[in-house]
Amino acid sequence: MFFEAQSDLWSPDNPDGYIALAVAENRLTTELVQQGLQAHGGFPAAMLYYQDMRGIPELRQAIAGMLQDSFMQGVQIDPQHLSVLAGVGAVLDLLFQCIAEPGDGVLIPAPYYPAFDNDLRVRNQVTTLPVHLDSQQQDFAAALDAAAEAAAAAGHPVSALMFTHPSNPQGTLFSRQQLASMMQWCLRRKVHCISDEVYANSVFDESQQFVSAAHLLQQEVRSMEGSQHAGELVHIVFGFSKDFCASGLRVGCLLTKNTGLNKALDNISYFNSTPCPLQWSLSQLLSDKQWLQHYLQENRRRLREAYASVTSGLDAAGIPYTAAPAGMFLWVDLRAAFGGQPGSWEDEAALWRCMAQQHRVVLTPGAACHAAEPGWFRVCYAWTSPGSLPAAVSRIAAAVKQMQGSAS
Repeated sequence: MFFEAQSDLWSPDNPDGYIALAVAENRLTTELVQQGLQAHGGFPAAMLYYQDMRGIPELRQAIAGMLQDSFMQGVQIDPQHLSVLAGVGAVLDLLFQCIAEPGDGVLIPAPYYPAFDNDLRVRNQVTTLPVHLDSQQQDFAAALDAAAEAAAAAGHPVSALMFTHPSNPQGTLFSRQQLASMMQWCLRRKVHCISDEVYANSVFDESQQFVSAAHLLQQEVRSMEGSQHAGELVHIVFGFSKDFCASGLRVGCLLTKNTGLNKALDNISYFNSTPCPLQWSLSQLLSDKQWLQHYLQENRRRLREAYASVTSGLDAAGIPYTAAPAGMFLWVDLRAAFGGQPGSWEDEAALWRCMAQQHRVVLTPGAACHAAEPGWFRVCYAWTSPGSLPAAVSRIAAAVKQMQGSAS
């Protein structure tokens, strides 16, 4: 359906075109990145030759500086602990090749990014295991224990816990205490703790503070049981696809102090390396502190405006949603379409078809994100033109009303 929609998208001249709200991609601030890369487009001849496959030193140094200037402020980053690969998907592929065996279980707080299932299963054959955590609780140990025991009983011993922070699809943040509880759980059980921070520079609500797993490694971990294993077990992934509107560049990063893992990546990163000329240009762009500060501020402003546009429309239509201070998503509650009944996954699929086929607005159904119950949908509001967002909300509301009528 998405590819059909792409051929007939909404525009001011095509107001009846499809509105695609299903792509986890930020296009709001693309021109600033394009202009910046063009301004730093030259590269030395050495970039045409073999370089360090884990990332050229200039880029790793620039990324370390960017982290220290943005979402890892106060943390000292050793560039030798960084690997740069062809996208975060490639990072996860190689990471799990090194830390997991086929059939191992990976706990992932749900709802989660639908493509994780593909990223982890296709080549490494690990089993992704959704675990639904109560966001009102600060300690997740009991829920994680139960999930790990169930996984082991099913023949999938848990080798890792992976979480996205800020969340995709909810756009929410874990609290410092919640992050600490997950890290402590991993250290106590000696399983890998993977913090996916690919949206960390997209926290647009200025009243909210993002806490990286790197902050905990520098502070709270010292008092945790099993703290001696933290360097071996805690890994942070991030990249440039989301925060920098550049999914086509294919630049993803891994930050880990695990010496054995980094040595393994010295070898196998050859299969997923990022082109050196691109690495050079990106290193020069990230080293431009004035550009970086302006870009991050402007991108957050545009995300905030797009979020406000969608939420004001949802509020007017009486459609509930989970408030989101970050990312490019809204987790929208469309259970009213079920006419006061609990609704089934088949009902959710029917609502999705009604929206996509009759009202020409394409969302991601909650089932794809392993939602706890039917009726929730992910709205990605940064891919489409901002001018289309009011129409998108109107179409969603119309579809819900239509389904309510058929359910009664």
